[in-house]
Amino acid sequence: MARQLGYTPPTPPDSQARAELDDLVEALHDAGLLRALAGGARSYPDILRLLLRSVDAQTLRSLVALSAAATDLDPAGTERVARGVRRARQAAPRAARGRPPGLLRLGWRMRRKDTRRGLAAAIAALAALGSALGEDEPTGPDVRHPS
Repeated sequence: MARQLGYTPPTPPDSQARAELDDLVEALHDAGLLRALAGGARSYPDILRLLLRSVDAQTLRSLVALSAAATDLDPAGTERVARGVRRARQAAPRAARGRPPGLLRLGWRMRRKDTRRGLAAAIAALAALGSALGEDEPTGPDVRHPS
């Protein structure tokens, strides 16, 4: 009597994952990102060298200081400010077209609550900035002061 073979047929690979990978590659290709990613990967040493040449210690310190300030931001407050900037970006060109308004018309605009609120916010921001600029600067061996 012959001995039984212990053969199990191979299981096909997961075709769902392969199909999703093919879809991802096709979407990256259609968007033009696949070529950009491939080019970035090929020129990674050159890009890294360029970044390291252009970033010095003072730039890194500035980035760290700015990122520390960004951690204090309130997302809801930041969104309100961004919404105001978007509205200002649309309103400023309209207001600048034609003849500038006279003092009487500007005075009437001062009666609007939104105008006064914006001026109060701008003055408060300028006061805070001026206060920070008036503080003594830290000195150290790597702090550069213009002469």
